[in-house]
Amino acid sequence: MMEAHIPAEIPASHRDLLERPLIMTLATTLPDGTPQATPVWFHFEDGYVYLNTMVGRLKDRAIRARPYVALMVVDPDNIYRYIQVRGPVVEFSEEHGRAHIDYLARRYTGAERYTFGPPDQRRVRYKVAPEKVNVMG
Repeated sequence: MMEAHIPAEIPASHRDLLERPLIMTLATTLPDGTPQATPVWFHFEDGYVYLNTMVGRLKDRAIRARPYVALMVVDPDNIYRYIQVRGPVVEFSEEHGRAHIDYLARRYTGAERYTFGPPDQRRVRYKVAPEKVNVMG
């Protein structure tokens, strides 16, 4: 859908922060140029970060308008250890949105399906290619 990007390497020292089911902060840019940050579920696979939201929400509109995001995960066991990733959204898909949110519900809660909100809500899955990676701790 969008041009291909080869993701930047995630340092082995902080890879666990992307592999564990931790909460990630997603930062987007709104139409007026101001930042907006939201805690989100995610998963990391084959070098890419995958996020999900309901179609039409503020973060969905912001990502579609400006498909470049910043992401951060803080280690809950050591708040001075974190990873920050910035990069383009290289793909988004409503076709895979529902299956992906169900996958995330299993990952984070153990539930078989995502049951928050109306069952017919349209979901979108985003694929982020890490471009800039910063770590601390």
